[in-house]
Amino acid sequence: MSSGKKDVVILMGGASAEREVSLVSGRAVMEAIDTERYNARTVEVGAAGRIAARANSSGSQQQLSHSVSTLESDRCEEVSAAHELAHELTRGGRLPDVVFVAMHGRYGEDGTVQGLLELLGVPYTGSGVLASALAMDKLMSKRIFHSAGIPTPRWLSISRQQYVRFGAPDVGMGCGFPAIIKPNREGSTIGCTRISSQREVEAALEEALRHDEVALIEEYVEGVELTAGILGDRPPQVLPLVEIRPKTGFYDYEAKYTAGLTEKIVPAQISESVARHTSEIAQQVHTVIGCSGMSRVDFIVTSEGPTVLEVNTIPGMTPTSLLPRAAQAAGIAFTDMITRIIESGLEEGVR
Repeated sequence: MSSGKKDVVILMGGASAEREVSLVSGRAVMEAIDTERYNARTVEVGAAGRIAARANSSGSQQQLSHSVSTLESDRCEEVSAAHELAHELTRGGRLPDVVFVAMHGRYGEDGTVQGLLELLGVPYTGSGVLASALAMDKLMSKRIFHSAGIPTPRWLSISRQQYVRFGAPDVGMGCGFPAIIKPNREGSTIGCTRISSQREVEAALEEALRHDEVALIEEYVEGVELTAGILGDRPPQVLPLVEIRPKTGFYDYEAKYTAGLTEKIVPAQISESVARHTSEIAQQVHTVIGCSGMSRVDFIVTSEGPTVLEVNTIPGMTPTSLLPRAAQAAGIAFTDMITRIIESGLEEGVR
Protein backbone atom coordinates (compact mmCIF):
# COMPACT_ATOMS: atom_id res chain seq x y z
CA MET A 1 0.00 0.00 0.00
CA SER A 2 1.33 3.41 -0.93
CA SER A 3 2.24 5.75 1.91
CA GLY A 4 1.47 8.78 -0.22
CA LYS A 5 5.08 9.91 0.10
CA LYS A 6 7.23 10.67 -2.92
CA ASP A 7 10.23 8.42 -3.51
CA VAL A 8 13.46 10.43 -3.68
CA VAL A 9 16.90 9.19 -4.64
CA ILE A 10 19.81 11.40 -3.57
CA LEU A 11 22.62 10.94 -6.07
CA MET A 12 26.10 11.72 -4.71
CA GLY A 13 29.80 10.95 -5.05
CA GLY A 14 31.10 10.41 -8.55
CA ALA A 15 34.45 10.50 -10.27
CA SER A 16 35.13 14.25 -10.25
CA ALA A 17 37.72 16.07 -8.17
CA GLU A 18 34.82 17.34 -6.04
CA ARG A 19 33.74 13.86 -4.99
CA GLU A 20 34.35 14.33 -1.27
CA VAL A 21 32.39 17.60 -1.22
CA SER A 22 29.54 15.83 -3.01
CA LEU A 23 29.45 13.08 -0.39
CA VAL A 24 29.13 15.65 2.39
CA SER A 25 26.40 17.46 0.44
CA GLY A 26 24.48 14.26 -0.20
CA ARG A 27 24.63 13.16 3.41
CA ALA A 28 23.52 16.60 4.58
CA VAL A 29 20.51 16.45 2.26
CA MET A 30 19.71 12.94 3.49
CA GLU A 31 19.83 14.01 7.13
CA ALA A 32 17.69 17.10 6.54
CA ILE A 33 15.04 15.70 4.21
CA ASP A 34 11.43 15.91 5.38
CA THR A 35 10.57 12.26 6.14
CA GLU A 36 6.89 13.14 6.51
CA ARG A 37 6.81 13.96 2.79
CA TYR A 38 9.48 11.77 1.22
CA ASN A 39 10.86 8.24 1.27
CA ALA A 40 14.54 8.86 0.58
CA ARG A 41 17.58 6.75 -0.14
CA THR A 42 21.04 7.59 -1.35
CA VAL A 43 22.88 6.20 -4.35
CA GLU A 44 26.60 6.77 -4.12
CA VAL A 45 28.60 6.65 -7.33
CA GLY A 46 32.15 5.56 -6.55
CA ALA A 47 35.34 7.32 -7.58
CA ALA A 48 35.79 4.89 -10.46
CA GLY A 49 32.15 4.98 -11.52
CA ARG A 50 30.84 1.98 -9.60
CA ILE A 51 27.75 2.12 -7.41
CA ALA A 52 29.32 2.03 -3.98
CA ALA A 53 26.49 2.04 -1.44
CA ARG A 54 22.88 2.86 -0.83
CA ALA A 55 20.80 3.91 2.14
CA ASN A 56 17.17 4.37 3.02
CA SER A 57 15.67 7.22 5.01
CA SER A 58 16.55 5.49 8.29
CA GLY A 59 20.21 5.90 7.37
CA SER A 60 21.14 2.19 7.18
CA GLN A 61 23.85 1.27 4.71
CA GLN A 62 23.97 -1.81 2.50
CA GLN A 63 27.09 -2.58 0.54
CA LEU A 64 26.36 -4.00 -2.88
CA SER A 65 27.91 -7.37 -3.60
CA HIS A 66 28.74 -6.49 -7.14
CA SER A 67 30.81 -3.82 -8.82
CA VAL A 68 30.80 -2.40 -12.30
CA SER A 69 33.43 -1.37 -14.72
CA THR A 70 35.18 1.91 -14.20
CA LEU A 71 34.55 5.18 -15.99
CA GLU A 72 38.28 5.69 -16.35
CA SER A 73 39.40 2.98 -18.75
CA ASP A 74 37.43 2.98 -21.99
CA ARG A 75 34.11 3.74 -23.61
CA CYS A 76 32.61 0.30 -23.03
CA GLU A 77 33.26 0.57 -19.33
CA GLU A 78 31.62 4.02 -19.27
CA VAL A 79 28.51 2.50 -20.81
CA SER A 80 28.59 -0.33 -18.25
CA ALA A 81 28.77 2.14 -15.36
CA ALA A 82 25.88 4.16 -16.79
CA HIS A 83 23.88 0.94 -17.22
CA GLU A 84 24.55 -0.03 -13.61
CA LEU A 85 23.45 3.38 -12.36
CA ALA A 86 20.26 3.08 -14.40
CA HIS A 87 19.70 -0.38 -12.93
CA GLU A 88 20.15 0.91 -9.38
CA LEU A 89 17.75 3.80 -9.94
CA THR A 90 15.07 1.35 -11.05
CA ARG A 91 15.61 -1.00 -8.11
CA GLY A 92 12.32 -2.53 -6.98
CA GLY A 93 10.88 -2.37 -10.47
CA ARG A 94 10.02 1.32 -10.53
CA LEU A 95 11.72 4.64 -10.99
CA PRO A 96 11.89 7.15 -8.13
CA ASP A 97 9.53 10.10 -8.33
CA VAL A 98 12.53 12.44 -8.43
CA VAL A 99 16.32 12.32 -8.21
CA PHE A 100 18.05 14.92 -6.06
CA VAL A 101 21.35 15.48 -7.88
CA ALA A 102 24.01 16.28 -5.28
CA MET A 103 26.98 15.47 -7.51
CA HIS A 104 29.45 18.31 -8.06
CA GLY A 105 31.84 18.71 -10.94
CA ARG A 106 32.17 16.47 -13.98
CA TYR A 107 29.78 13.59 -14.59
CA GLY A 108 27.29 15.21 -12.21
CA GLU A 109 27.09 18.95 -12.68
CA ASP A 110 27.96 19.08 -16.37
CA GLY A 111 24.80 17.65 -17.92
CA THR A 112 26.04 14.05 -18.12
CA VAL A 113 23.86 12.58 -15.37
CA GLN A 114 21.02 14.89 -16.35
CA GLY A 115 21.05 13.37 -19.83
CA LEU A 116 20.92 9.86 -18.41
CA LEU A 117 17.98 10.78 -16.19
CA GLU A 118 16.15 12.26 -19.17
CA LEU A 119 16.69 9.04 -21.12
CA LEU A 120 15.25 7.13 -18.17
CA GLY A 121 12.28 9.49 -17.99
CA VAL A 122 12.76 10.45 -14.35
CA PRO A 123 12.42 14.02 -12.97
CA TYR A 124 15.46 15.51 -11.26
CA THR A 125 16.43 18.61 -9.34
CA GLY A 126 18.35 21.56 -10.71
CA SER A 127 19.21 22.61 -14.23
CA GLY A 128 18.80 20.64 -17.42
CA VAL A 129 21.42 19.26 -19.78
CA LEU A 130 22.22 22.43 -21.71
CA ALA A 131 22.32 24.85 -18.77
CA SER A 132 24.40 22.39 -16.74
CA ALA A 133 26.92 21.99 -19.56
CA LEU A 134 27.12 25.74 -20.23
CA ALA A 135 27.62 26.66 -16.58
CA MET A 136 30.29 24.00 -16.10
CA ASP A 137 32.19 25.27 -19.14
CA LYS A 138 33.57 28.60 -17.90
CA LEU A 139 34.71 29.65 -21.38
CA MET A 140 31.25 29.13 -22.88
CA SER A 141 29.66 30.92 -19.92
CA LYS A 142 31.90 33.92 -20.44
CA ARG A 143 31.03 34.08 -24.12
CA ILE A 144 27.34 34.09 -23.21
CA PHE A 145 27.88 36.75 -20.51
CA HIS A 146 29.74 38.90 -23.03
CA SER A 147 27.03 38.54 -25.69
CA ALA A 148 24.33 39.39 -23.14
CA GLY A 149 26.16 42.48 -21.88
CA ILE A 150 26.84 40.92 -18.47
CA PRO A 151 30.09 42.25 -16.95
CA THR A 152 32.83 39.63 -16.48
CA PRO A 153 36.65 39.86 -16.13
CA ARG A 154 38.80 39.80 -19.28
CA TRP A 155 40.00 36.34 -20.26
CA LEU A 156 42.07 34.15 -22.55
CA SER A 157 41.85 30.41 -23.10
CA ILE A 158 44.32 27.80 -24.28
CA SER A 159 43.93 24.10 -24.98
CA ARG A 160 46.51 21.48 -24.07
CA GLN A 161 47.19 20.96 -27.78
CA GLN A 162 47.75 24.70 -28.32
CA TYR A 163 50.06 24.87 -25.31
CA VAL A 164 52.20 21.97 -26.55
CA ARG A 165 52.39 23.46 -30.03
CA PHE A 166 52.77 27.18 -29.33
CA GLY A 167 53.77 27.49 -25.68
CA ALA A 168 52.38 29.89 -23.11
CA PRO A 169 50.50 32.98 -24.35
CA ASP A 170 51.42 36.53 -23.41
CA VAL A 171 49.13 36.97 -20.42
CA GLY A 172 50.22 40.57 -19.84
CA MET A 173 49.00 41.57 -23.28
CA GLY A 174 45.86 39.45 -23.07
CA CYS A 175 44.41 40.29 -19.67
CA GLY A 176 47.18 41.76 -17.52
CA PHE A 177 48.61 40.83 -14.13
CA PRO A 178 47.76 39.61 -11.63
CA ALA A 179 45.74 36.86 -13.25
CA ILE A 180 44.05 33.59 -12.36
CA ILE A 181 44.74 30.42 -14.32
CA LYS A 182 42.31 27.54 -13.81
CA PRO A 183 40.85 24.47 -15.51
CA ASN A 184 37.94 25.36 -17.75
CA ARG A 185 35.61 22.69 -16.33
CA GLU A 186 36.45 22.24 -12.67
CA GLY A 187 35.00 23.72 -9.51
CA SER A 188 36.03 24.47 -5.93
CA THR A 189 39.15 26.29 -7.24
CA ILE A 190 40.77 22.90 -7.97
CA GLY A 191 43.84 23.39 -10.17
CA CYS A 192 43.55 27.17 -9.77
CA THR A 193 46.63 29.41 -9.43
CA ARG A 194 47.01 33.14 -8.94
CA ILE A 195 49.98 34.55 -10.86
CA SER A 196 51.67 37.93 -10.86
CA SER A 197 54.16 37.68 -13.75
CA GLN A 198 54.79 35.95 -17.07
CA ARG A 199 57.44 33.69 -15.54
CA GLU A 200 54.71 31.99 -13.46
CA VAL A 201 52.42 31.27 -16.41
CA GLU A 202 53.96 27.99 -17.56
CA ALA A 203 53.73 26.21 -14.20
CA ALA A 204 50.19 27.48 -13.62
CA LEU A 205 49.08 26.32 -17.07
CA GLU A 206 50.57 22.88 -16.53
CA GLU A 207 48.69 22.60 -13.22
CA ALA A 208 45.39 23.66 -14.82
CA LEU A 209 45.88 21.37 -17.81
CA ARG A 210 46.39 18.40 -15.49
CA HIS A 211 42.69 18.72 -14.71
CA ASP A 212 41.21 19.62 -18.10
CA GLU A 213 41.90 19.89 -21.81
CA VAL A 214 41.41 23.67 -21.71
CA ALA A 215 42.75 26.28 -19.29
CA LEU A 216 41.07 29.62 -18.65
CA ILE A 217 43.29 32.63 -17.97
CA GLU A 218 41.33 35.37 -16.29
CA GLU A 219 42.07 38.90 -15.18
CA TYR A 220 42.32 39.03 -11.38
CA VAL A 221 39.82 41.61 -10.22
CA GLU A 222 40.17 43.35 -6.85
CA GLY A 223 37.08 44.11 -4.82
CA VAL A 224 34.46 42.69 -2.50
CA GLU A 225 33.75 39.00 -3.13
CA LEU A 226 30.04 38.17 -3.09
CA THR A 227 27.78 35.31 -3.98
CA ALA A 228 24.08 35.36 -4.86
CA GLY A 229 22.06 32.22 -4.19
CA ILE A 230 18.91 31.67 -6.23
CA LEU A 231 15.93 29.39 -5.65
CA GLY A 232 13.04 28.63 -7.98
CA ASP A 233 12.15 29.85 -11.44
CA ARG A 234 8.78 31.63 -11.54
CA PRO A 235 10.37 34.07 -11.01
CA PRO A 236 13.78 33.12 -9.56
CA GLN A 237 14.17 34.29 -5.94
CA VAL A 238 17.53 35.93 -5.30
CA LEU A 239 18.48 35.28 -1.68
CA PRO A 240 20.36 37.77 0.53
CA LEU A 241 23.88 38.34 -0.80
CA VAL A 242 26.73 36.70 1.09
CA GLU A 243 30.04 38.55 1.44
CA ILE A 244 33.07 36.27 1.51
CA ARG A 245 36.20 37.21 3.47
CA PRO A 246 38.80 34.42 3.43
CA LYS A 247 41.36 34.83 6.19
CA THR A 248 44.11 33.68 3.83
CA GLY A 249 43.17 36.38 1.31
CA PHE A 250 42.28 33.81 -1.38
CA TYR A 251 39.06 31.77 -1.45
CA ASP A 252 40.67 28.45 -2.38
CA TYR A 253 39.61 24.86 -1.67
CA GLU A 254 40.90 24.90 1.90
CA ALA A 255 39.23 28.24 2.67
CA LYS A 256 35.94 27.00 1.19
CA TYR A 257 35.65 23.78 3.12
CA THR A 258 37.52 24.35 6.38
CA ALA A 259 35.36 25.76 9.14
CA GLY A 260 36.65 29.06 10.50
CA LEU A 261 38.93 29.96 7.59
CA THR A 262 36.40 32.21 5.87
CA GLU A 263 34.12 34.86 7.29
CA LYS A 264 30.71 34.86 5.60
CA ILE A 265 28.69 38.01 6.17
CA VAL A 266 24.95 38.08 5.45
CA PRO A 267 23.69 40.47 4.28
CA ALA A 268 26.81 41.68 2.49
CA GLN A 269 28.17 44.99 3.72
CA ILE A 270 27.61 46.95 0.53
CA SER A 271 25.24 49.77 -0.34
CA GLU A 272 21.59 49.03 -1.00
CA SER A 273 21.88 50.23 -4.60
CA VAL A 274 24.90 47.97 -5.33
CA ALA A 275 23.17 45.02 -3.66
CA ARG A 276 20.05 45.59 -5.77
CA HIS A 277 22.11 45.86 -8.98
CA THR A 278 24.08 42.70 -8.11
CA SER A 279 20.87 40.77 -7.45
CA GLU A 280 19.43 41.92 -10.78
CA ILE A 281 22.53 40.68 -12.61
CA ALA A 282 22.38 37.36 -10.72
CA GLN A 283 18.80 36.85 -11.86
CA GLN A 284 19.82 37.73 -15.42
CA VAL A 285 22.66 35.18 -15.32
CA HIS A 286 20.32 32.47 -13.99
CA THR A 287 17.90 33.20 -16.83
CA VAL A 288 20.34 33.63 -19.71
CA ILE A 289 22.17 30.38 -18.92
CA GLY A 290 18.80 28.65 -18.55
CA CYS A 291 19.20 27.46 -14.96
CA SER A 292 16.39 25.72 -13.11
CA GLY A 293 15.51 25.17 -9.47
CA MET A 294 18.62 26.67 -7.93
CA SER A 295 21.92 28.30 -8.77
CA ARG A 296 24.64 30.41 -7.21
CA VAL A 297 26.30 33.30 -9.03
CA ASP A 298 29.73 34.46 -7.84
CA PHE A 299 30.79 38.11 -8.12
CA ILE A 300 33.55 40.59 -7.42
CA VAL A 301 32.25 44.08 -6.76
CA THR A 302 34.79 46.69 -7.85
CA SER A 303 34.64 50.47 -7.71
CA GLU A 304 32.94 50.26 -11.13
CA GLY A 305 30.29 47.79 -10.01
CA PRO A 306 29.69 44.02 -9.92
CA THR A 307 31.43 41.65 -12.32
CA VAL A 308 30.46 37.97 -12.70
CA LEU A 309 33.01 35.23 -12.12
CA GLU A 310 30.88 32.14 -12.73
CA VAL A 311 27.56 30.43 -12.09
CA ASN A 312 27.13 27.12 -10.24
CA THR A 313 24.11 24.96 -11.04
CA ILE A 314 24.55 22.56 -8.08
CA PRO A 315 25.80 24.66 -5.17
CA GLY A 316 27.28 22.87 -2.18
CA MET A 317 25.03 21.65 0.62
CA THR A 318 27.81 21.24 3.19
CA PRO A 319 27.79 22.85 6.66
CA THR A 320 30.05 25.64 5.33
CA SER A 321 28.22 26.12 2.01
CA LEU A 322 26.95 29.47 0.81
CA LEU A 323 23.48 28.66 -0.55
CA PRO A 324 22.19 27.23 2.76
CA ARG A 325 23.66 30.24 4.57
CA ALA A 326 21.85 32.65 2.24
CA ALA A 327 18.59 30.72 2.58
CA GLN A 328 18.86 30.84 6.34
CA ALA A 329 19.27 34.63 6.16
CA ALA A 330 16.05 34.73 4.13
CA GLY A 331 14.23 32.79 6.85
CA ILE A 332 14.29 29.49 4.95
CA ALA A 333 15.39 26.56 7.13
CA PHE A 334 17.68 23.95 5.56
CA THR A 335 14.93 21.29 5.45
CA ASP A 336 12.54 23.77 3.84
CA MET A 337 15.16 24.70 1.25
CA ILE A 338 15.65 21.02 0.38
CA THR A 339 11.87 20.64 0.07
CA ARG A 340 11.64 23.63 -2.27
CA ILE A 341 14.38 22.21 -4.49
CA ILE A 342 12.70 18.79 -4.61
CA GLU A 343 9.29 20.27 -5.35
CA SER A 344 10.80 22.37 -8.12
CA GLY A 345 12.20 19.20 -9.69
CA LEU A 346 8.82 17.46 -9.39
CA GLU A 347 7.09 20.48 -10.92
CA GLU A 348 9.58 20.49 -13.79
CA GLY A 349 8.65 16.86 -14.44
CA VAL A 350 10.18 14.63 -17.08
CA ARG A 351 12.25 16.78 -19.44
